[in-house]
Amino acid sequence: MVTTELGACEWFIWDLRRSNLIDRGTLDQIVGEFMQANPRAEPPALAEYLVHKGTLSQFQIDRLLQGKTQGFVLGPFTLMDAMGAGSMGTVYKAQSKNDHKFYAVKVLPRRSMWNVRIARRKVRAFEACRHPAVVPFVDVGTAGGMHYLAWPFVEGEGLDKVVQAHEKLSPGLTAYYGMQVAEALEICHQQALFHGLLKPSNLMVGANGQIYILDFGIGCLLSETEGESLVDTMSTANSVTSGLDCASPESIMDPTNLTPAGDQYSLGCVLYYCLTGQYPFPDGSAAEKMMAHQFKEPTPIQDLNPDVPTELVEVVHMLMQKTPGSRYASAAAVVEALRPLAQAPTLSKAPAPPRNNQRANVAPRPAAPPRFDAPTPEHKSGIISPSSHTPKPQGTLSLPNRQTFRGGPAPATQIKPPVEKPRPPEAELENTIPLPTSWDDKLGPAGIVFVGIITCVLVWMLVHYLL
Repeated sequence: MVTTELGACEWFIWDLRRSNLIDRGTLDQIVGEFMQANPRAEPPALAEYLVHKGTLSQFQIDRLLQGKTQGFVLGPFTLMDAMGAGSMGTVYKAQSKNDHKFYAVKVLPRRSMWNVRIARRKVRAFEACRHPAVVPFVDVGTAGGMHYLAWPFVEGEGLDKVVQAHEKLSPGLTAYYGMQVAEALEICHQQALFHGLLKPSNLMVGANGQIYILDFGIGCLLSETEGESLVDTMSTANSVTSGLDCASPESIMDPTNLTPAGDQYSLGCVLYYCLTGQYPFPDGSAAEKMMAHQFKEPTPIQDLNPDVPTELVEVVHMLMQKTPGSRYASAAAVVEALRPLAQAPTLSKAPAPPRNNQRANVAPRPAAPPRFDAPTPEHKSGIISPSSHTPKPQGTLSLPNRQTFRGGPAPATQIKPPVEKPRPPEAELENTIPLPTSWDDKLGPAGIVFVGIITCVLVWMLVHYLL
């Protein structure tokens, strides 16, 4: 049996074990093979090796190299990549342990209220919504003090990015996208499910012009009655503000007033954006936009794009009526109005492939495998350089139990555990997924009351002393 010192990789291997991302036996075998061939390797070299083998993702490696070992697993989901942050939380690409498929998991702020019963009821309602454009709300849960929502992971590019790349979309393609959205809305409306936050960034364009509606289910959670809401008032307000460019007049007055007619108005704003390259009321403050949705008319579409046929202009105009009763009777009527105007994209007109910064994409792997035969302290991995990484305090970590590496052509390797010391508390505070926090989160109701009492006592003592 050959005993090998872990050297500079010691703390990194310890963090790999603490993360629970890799089975202990698999980790022992991979590390043993690598350390036998590269006894003086630095942590970035081992990290790059794990990414190249497909054992870990770049997102996971980056966090581990920063010393963050917790928060990778939420219920059945293992977080693989961070896709972006929205008004209600951060969205991650995750893999389910149950079916090994990928999902988009939104982690909600810890200040949000939580009622799993309500959310589960909404999940069951989506089971009846069968349409290619509907990305159903499939799971909800609480894990490690964090709340999460999950949808199937789809690939494509946001409609807002597609419009920005082309400045404007053709009338036929706009009608085609709008028809798909209206078909999906009709099916969901029949189940009393409303989107409530429809906007270009929540619509993804996939292969062959297939539209996917994202964040379906968030609006349902916002529309529950007070005391039953899944999310708090602040999260509701943030969601409305982020979707203000496409918000219906009635939802601006009451964010919980989400209806089928409100989804129609938002769809009208989306079509206006596709045809003109700008929102109906692109300028002004949030308050000015709210007033504009209530009382003003947007710049006529044909003034901004003369090529739009009158029939399509009339559809958008009716969708964007200020009074809900003046809009279409149902989304099915919108489908029938758009169908004769719709034109599916051809291969030459299809949107560009998804960009690497879109939330439905994963960074490509390197074309050629990296070399590990000559590691040096100055080794650059492309992930993080040794000089830029803050080293762990010497002797603060230890590997629990001696483990023998098995498998591979190299002799079995045994890890010599270092002397264990407690990790500084500051390091543990960094081992969670970054989520929006506030003093209310940190103190809690009891803490706020206590601070208030102490403040009043101190003020009274100061006044008494001065008098």
